Amino acid sequence: MAVRRNRDLRPAPLPGRHLDDGHGLWRYADRVAVRCHRCDTPGWVVGRSAAARFRCLSCSLALDGGSGNAGACTCGRCSAGDWVGPVRYGGHRACGHCGHKWVSAELYRARAAAPVRTLMGECGQCGRSSEVPVTLSRVRANEAIDPHLGLPLRLVEKTAAGVLWAYNEAHLQALHAFAVAPLRERAGVANASMFSRLPQWMKLARNRVLLQRAVERLQRRLLQG
Repeated sequence: MAVRRNRDLRPAPLPGRHLDDGHGLWRYADRVAVRCHRCDTPGWVVGRSAAARFRCLSCSLALDGGSGNAGACTCGRCSAGDWVGPVRYGGHRACGHCGHKWVSAELYRARAAAPVRTLMGECGQCGRSSEVPVTLSRVRANEAIDPHLGLPLRLVEKTAAGVLWAYNEAHLQALHAFAVAPLRERAGVANASMFSRLPQWMKLARNRVLLQRAVERLQRRLLQG
């Protein structure tokens, strides 16, 4: 039986200390500052998952979220939704010539375009190529894109140690609190929180000031619109 942790009972951080309470990045994903991938106009993706939407006030581009699994679901209500971010096509099959398993094929695209149904894969046994049916998967990883539609984020700052990005002001405030704290603690949470998944350069003590200043630059940029 799974035990549900009550985060309200966790100790509050002491002054000068940052406490990782275990919340994930999705806490900040209900309102994401982005740029239109067509005309580069700043805007917002509002809502979560299937309810997410973006409306460009310059070029009138309209994007709407979806379940993302329309191809696998048979309920008739799920839709793939719009996605303009990076995608990966991949699949495998037995060789069509010698029957050797498996012939694999994979293709990465930085931006979703016309759908791909098949790719050519070379058999490692006989060296001949076969047509391989492939499926599409959305690539989120640590890309500076919004998690719902794949639009480029507006709050992105390059530093000497790495790239910093954020969804909105609340996300920036959380990163700022992390950056300025001389001591950082975890309240027994598993390795699934936003802070535990930060890039290593952000966690290094020597980069505290660098991270703090980068966050503050993004905060000023957001205030300027």
